[in-house]
Amino acid sequence: MAKKYNWLINKAEDYIENHLSEKITLSDIAHNLGISEYHFHRIYRKNGAETPNQFITRIKMERSAIYLVVNRKITITEIAFRYGYNDSSSYNRAFRKHFGLSPTAFRKEQEKSIILNKSRI
Repeated sequence: MAKKYNWLINKAEDYIENHLSEKITLSDIAHNLGISEYHFHRIYRKNGAETPNQFITRIKMERSAIYLVVNRKITITEIAFRYGYNDSSSYNRAFRKHFGLSPTAFRKEQEKSIILNKSRI
């Protein structure tokens, strides 16, 4: 039974990673897996360290943080839309909650770090 649950979780995480630009709901994931929302949430929670919503938020924040650093010309608003947020303020709140600083401050900190590392070489 554990293999089936691992397969379901992996398939759910694949679905999430392929739909990061959208608002992803438990219903969307469960429908994709062909099981009920309740059953999916129970399986995911029992076999993982976080809830499905926590996983979705974490992956969106981590991917968007990478995007902030490697694509410095793109605006925060464009990144917010790219990762399924309706506006930059909701993205900013989620980002600050996850990382403890705003996307703009994060970008500036990363730029400083890159400059410092280059000067040490």
